[in-house]
Amino acid sequence: MSREEADKHKAAGNKLFSEKRYEDAIKEYTSAIIKDSTVPVYYTNRALCYSKLEKYDQVISDCRRAIELDPSTVKAYYLIGQALIEKKQHTEGYELAIQQKVKYVNDIIQALLVARKRKWDDDEAIRLEKEDELLRYVKGLIEKERAELLSQANDEEAIETINYNMDERLSKVETVFVQSKDNSHRREIPDAYLDKISFNIMHDPVFTPDGITYERQSLLDHFKRNGNFDPITRRPCTESQLIPNLSLREAIEDFLKANGWAADY
Repeated sequence: MSREEADKHKAAGNKLFSEKRYEDAIKEYTSAIIKDSTVPVYYTNRALCYSKLEKYDQVISDCRRAIELDPSTVKAYYLIGQALIEKKQHTEGYELAIQQKVKYVNDIIQALLVARKRKWDDDEAIRLEKEDELLRYVKGLIEKERAELLSQANDEEAIETINYNMDERLSKVETVFVQSKDNSHRREIPDAYLDKISFNIMHDPVFTPDGITYERQSLLDHFKRNGNFDPITRRPCTESQLIPNLSLREAIEDFLKANGWAADY
């Protein structure tokens, strides 16, 4: 009976969530948890509401509880990854999945990259808006100077000279801003950042004994499918011999911070 009552609260929470009444939805999901605290989806649904309200500590807490109940719940890893990205701790969700030996690590990696990409898109939209605002401000200053100079001009030649100089200045300013946008849109990923098996950008690069770097999960999948050997050198290699490539991982992290679009590569 308690499960039926819990599901009614969950259904009510879902309706409130669809109406963007996140605080009220949280109350319903909380009631569902009180009625039956063993259902992971109650926690992940509540975590999603907390995420919409940017209450990331509560998101992390609910997702951890959901993972305790069901280590294979990809939604929990996605939400916890998204929250940890907001809190600048984005690797923890992946490491938690590795510790739990979850089967869906590749899905979790992709979910984390999607969360990172969305965060970058939001930040990039704000940056571009500020850049456009700055351009409008600078052009306004030039136009103000133009108007002041024209008000003091005595003949046609002076007016033409003023307009020519101001138009040149505006053109140069616009060129600088266009070049800035062009530079931000250069989309090249260094080959060293790409996994040699999946050709995706690496999240957790590791060395094999032969010194070749791969994405950890790609290698583990290779071991399961084909046996314990390095895919390129064909020499014996096991999971216990893999060494984290920390310097490359740090370089990729820095690259993704500045180039969030690469998460879609």
